[in-house]
Amino acid sequence: MTDATGERVDRVVAAVTAVDGVIGLYAGGLGVPATHLPGRTVRGVRLGADGGEVHVVLDLRTRLLDVAAQVRRAASEAAGVPVVVVVDDVAVAEAQA
Repeated sequence: MTDATGERVDRVVAAVTAVDGVIGLYAGGLGVPATHLPGRTVRGVRLGADGGEVHVVLDLRTRLLDVAAQVRRAASEAAGVPVVVVVDDVAVAEAQA
């Protein structure tokens, strides 16, 4: 993987986690995609030349389909290719102090 790939993955992660209603990337279980970069692994994101996949955990108190659509738009724009969004889990986000 090149530095450009790492930067692209970082852009996608930042875009996805900035969407209201996203608790974070889903990193658990076998079969969850990951991107292996020098010195680190980003679980929950896989990007290719023609498309990508992002696995997320969403806040149960949000409109899940709307949030997933926002995530798809944000991730696809950041990646420059169509990105499939998989909602692997829902949870109640902790209140921020």
